[in-house]
Amino acid sequence: MVKNFAQSLSDARLMADAVKAHIDELKASTGMAEDTGEKLEALIKSMSDLDTAQEKLKAELKRKTSELDEKGKELDALVNDCRKRVKLGIAKDGWKEFGISATR
Repeated sequence: MVKNFAQSLSDARLMADAVKAHIDELKASTGMAEDTGEKLEALIKSMSDLDTAQEKLKAELKRKTSELDEKGKELDALVNDCRKRVKLGIAKDGWKEFGISATR
């Protein structure tokens, strides 16, 4: 079973709390470092902060993508309008200069 991010953090918080509560026993029986619980908590906070920053960036990316799409539509509309006007005002043999390859 693959854990999601929230479940991983929840499991890590549970582990950190239990390690801190039993550090003397774990230190004596396994040699676990005194500050292991604090290290776990620091990593959890760091990951949580990074996740928050990532979510903000995702939201900003969506906004910028939307802006880019709108500007692209605006550009396409203006280029199409220019193309129509060039076809009306310029002889066919001059269309190529405007990037128009159609011959009608």
